[in-house]
Amino acid sequence: LYTDFEPYDANRLFPHFDQPDLKARYTLSVQAPANWQVVSTMRETATRVDGATRFWTFPPTEPLSSYVFSLHAGEYAVIEEPEPFRYPLRLFIRHSLKQYLETDFWFATTRQGFDFFDEYFGLPYPFQKYDQLIVPDYISGAMENVAAVTFNESFLQRRASTRSERFSLASVIMHEMAHMWFGDITTMAWWNGLWLNESFATYMASLAMEGGTDFDEVWHRFFLRSKQSAYFADQLVTTHPIELPVRNTAEATSNFDSITYGKGASSLKQLAFLLGPDVFRQGVRDYLASNAWDNTELEDFMGAMAAAAARDLDDWTQTWLYQAGVNSIELELQCEADRLTSIKLLQSAPDDQPTLREQRMRIAFYGLQDGALAPQGAVDAIYRGASTAIPVPEGQACPDLAYPNADDHGYAKINLDKRSLETLKSAIMTLDDPLLRSMLWNDLDNMVQNAELPLTAFLDILATNLTAETDLTATIDLLYLVRGGFAYLHQVPAAADLLVEYAARFENILWQQVQQTQGDARQIWLSAYIDTANNATAWSRIGKLLSGDISLPDYDLDQDTRWRIVHKLSEFRQPGYAELVAAEADADSSSLGIENAVRAQVLAARGEEKLAWFEKAMAADENYKLRRSRTIRSALFPYSSQRQLAAPFAEQMVEALPQISAAHDSTFHFKVTQYSMPRLCSVENAERLRTAAARYPELDPAIIKGLKRSAQLDERCAGVAELLQPTS
Repeated sequence: LYTDFEPYDANRLFPHFDQPDLKARYTLSVQAPANWQVVSTMRETATRVDGATRFWTFPPTEPLSSYVFSLHAGEYAVIEEPEPFRYPLRLFIRHSLKQYLETDFWFATTRQGFDFFDEYFGLPYPFQKYDQLIVPDYISGAMENVAAVTFNESFLQRRASTRSERFSLASVIMHEMAHMWFGDITTMAWWNGLWLNESFATYMASLAMEGGTDFDEVWHRFFLRSKQSAYFADQLVTTHPIELPVRNTAEATSNFDSITYGKGASSLKQLAFLLGPDVFRQGVRDYLASNAWDNTELEDFMGAMAAAAARDLDDWTQTWLYQAGVNSIELELQCEADRLTSIKLLQSAPDDQPTLREQRMRIAFYGLQDGALAPQGAVDAIYRGASTAIPVPEGQACPDLAYPNADDHGYAKINLDKRSLETLKSAIMTLDDPLLRSMLWNDLDNMVQNAELPLTAFLDILATNLTAETDLTATIDLLYLVRGGFAYLHQVPAAADLLVEYAARFENILWQQVQQTQGDARQIWLSAYIDTANNATAWSRIGKLLSGDISLPDYDLDQDTRWRIVHKLSEFRQPGYAELVAAEADADSSSLGIENAVRAQVLAARGEEKLAWFEKAMAADENYKLRRSRTIRSALFPYSSQRQLAAPFAEQMVEALPQISAAHDSTFHFKVTQYSMPRLCSVENAERLRTAAARYPELDPAIIKGLKRSAQLDERCAGVAELLQPTS
């Protein structure tokens, strides 16, 4: 059993006024089965066994908002930190999964986090212990309950974790730990302040990873995850200001999004670059020292920052936090006699979001030497308004590539000048900086999304350069872009021939890499190969990997990868798929195995079977776990191949939304329904979804948001489809 109270569920455990600006001390007593563990904010002071029951007594807490108080209980295995540390550390996990827990890594990362945050904040961790619980059937990623942080079991792998997976786990550990100060000690007064709570933890997690761990790809990953998700969300009709009015807790739930997390964190990263890291840290320290154990408004945080910087930040606050949208920037360069003579940075904004912002950026220059791009210098500059003249570094050569957001300090879409765009098409992989390579690749992908570059042209460039990438973080991103390209091809019926062509082309490239790589790289390439298996050759190969007829040197197929293969073969209803599902279910009787078997069945379903699964997932059955609903929802109509299977049921699915909205709470709507709208890559379906949002204004805000979002993405897909063209 676990509690998860944010934003408005603590009142279901005990009666009280459940809002963040009312803090209280909590004294807890529990009776539970004698063989259970019970965990809360404080460490128990006494337990007493009476037959089959154990009585637990917990002392009063510090003053806390109710949403971060917690109670957890069950037959957990308990692992104590073996090395003495200034705060008692424990891990809790199901006994059946204990063998997969990388205990040393969890504890080492936790110690590194405390070492960094205690020093950075200038305020030592004030609670008496720090427990981390890996919780069965947990509905989100993690939650910052005071001194009893909960994690989803998806952070475990039933094999050795890759570096990328360890990075993701460490980042979440740091994020939740940062909340102990920013959220738990000092807390927003109301849910309009949610962004600062989550944005700060997201940004601080990256700072802690950079300053406290051995990971050197921190800001590269920040760009690929937090920044890209923010750019995506900020260009949708559902975007909103970072700071906005929140009328009720249903609206608060719908605002757990990439604006709250990614854009807010990106804004803080830009603010730290604008003011300087030492000034930013002093502002944070002053804010925490002045507001410990209290509730705050935005003015408290920005006031501390302004005081530390000795400058007015009212305009920055208004343009960054109270206005939605992302700006576009481009460089206007002039050269004479191969010397750069003039730099202008041009800033623009969408007509419906016309705000222009102040930013400090780093402009980097590169020149071609023997066909390879080499650095030619850089300049830091602050720009404002529509056009800013940038001082030209003395003797600066005319660049073949100029990039206005080097090192990714800024938050803006980049429009490359014509010369730079032509240069990168042939020389992108000659750049030494893997972060810059990823930024340029994502600039190209943005052009595809905006119907400015044909998808086929982008896939051609990817196919030509994919295997030249040597950085694993950048490789993961490139393979993500490949998956996205295939998802578009699947959604467009007229692209069937193109899908056949590109499936064969990439199948050869990816399989070659699977055979030639080792360790983490092989796992990354193999996962991509399975995910993009779209022809008989690929299906046969992964089937033979599953049966053992094909083997890879120094590689054992783990249980979760076996399920990944079974899912792909079920998705395309390959011969014998049902027997494969049954065999894997027999071999993996864990709860994970049960969910994987259900997922395979939903993937294989066709026609009315799909609709029946949809109705099961949305049914108002309190005994039907949210986890099962999520399993079904994610497998109903995957973007990779089955979106068009939703077409016969699109109207029924939309008409079911009022019943779904009335039958469930905001958590269900947020986790399930906003990604369960019929998406058909057509303008007609976009209009259906948009009409439904207007027809049913009483729907939960998360559902309304999902309808509007899906309508825009269908229109975007239709725009990409119009540019599809055969390759030469």
